[in-house]
Amino acid sequence: MLKAAVLYGKKDIKIEEVNLPANQNNIIIKIVACGICMSDVKAYQEGQSHYFTPPVILGHEYVGTIAKISKKNEDFKKGDRVAVIHAVNCGYCSYCQRGSFELCENKQRASNGGFAEYVSIKEKFAKIALLKIPDKLSTNEATFLEPIACCIEALERCTIRLGDTIVIIGAGVMGLLLLQLGLLSGASKVIVSEINKYRRDIAKSFGAVVVNPRKVNLEKFIMKHTGSEGADLVISTVLKESIIQENFSFTRKQGTLFIFGSAISKPEILFNSNRIHYDQIKIIGTSAYKPFHFNIALKLLKENRISITPLITSVEPLGRIKRALDNYIKPENLKIIIRM
Repeated sequence: MLKAAVLYGKKDIKIEEVNLPANQNNIIIKIVACGICMSDVKAYQEGQSHYFTPPVILGHEYVGTIAKISKKNEDFKKGDRVAVIHAVNCGYCSYCQRGSFELCENKQRASNGGFAEYVSIKEKFAKIALLKIPDKLSTNEATFLEPIACCIEALERCTIRLGDTIVIIGAGVMGLLLLQLGLLSGASKVIVSEINKYRRDIAKSFGAVVVNPRKVNLEKFIMKHTGSEGADLVISTVLKESIIQENFSFTRKQGTLFIFGSAISKPEILFNSNRIHYDQIKIIGTSAYKPFHFNIALKLLKENRISITPLITSVEPLGRIKRALDNYIKPENLKIIIRM
């Protein structure tokens, strides 16, 4: 038996004793830390998710140490500190055959959720689902591998060119990661629109041009910074219809409007189809990542190319997960990590 945070419905999450899947061939990992993702918060607020229905153990940004593994395993051993790729693709469906592993039609969860003392992973998933964490990387830093991998997938789909100007709407955790990765990818300027001063200050420290859209006309500000052309790429991490519609006004001709994230309640958005048609604006989105993006994320963290410490607001024990989920959406909070 182990303690886990089980979601039963809308804002109904309980710490309970649960059983691990009974399989002698499974690898058992003792969870040390698991980051809270906005998708966890949405599932908690709505009582369900695009990916699952309750009861379910949430959490997918987790790191732990191997507590049990077959001695015949040549890749990992007991005591190894590992990050877990929580969803495993099949490798043979039409999307996997195209290399779009994140859209796999037969995707399986590699383990139970990470808001638990232990997770169990099938031995056959070890090579694809486990990634060793080097000693120089802290456990808290390693919980960012999954969100960084998601951001890498997003920017790869955007095909950033050297000298591009990027606009990011919202300086939450993902917006601040996208900012750093955008600059690493060759953008000459990244403009971050954020109403909260604390978050704007962090974005500015990372090299962004920052703006408060409640005090400045955002379209005029961006046009001034782009020679009246508009941005090459606009990434919206804020999923409100009025904001998405405004984003069109400062996306240049043949530019890209990237929708990063999912809406909680109202996903429908009315678009200006003439701008899409006549100005050839592309609208794209993404979710998840490809397995090798974890390896890229690990390299970036090992080489200190991405700053993580300013993004960690607090570390809480598992017993306070309900409070952590309630507090996550407050503007003074960024990443909250649950330690077991």
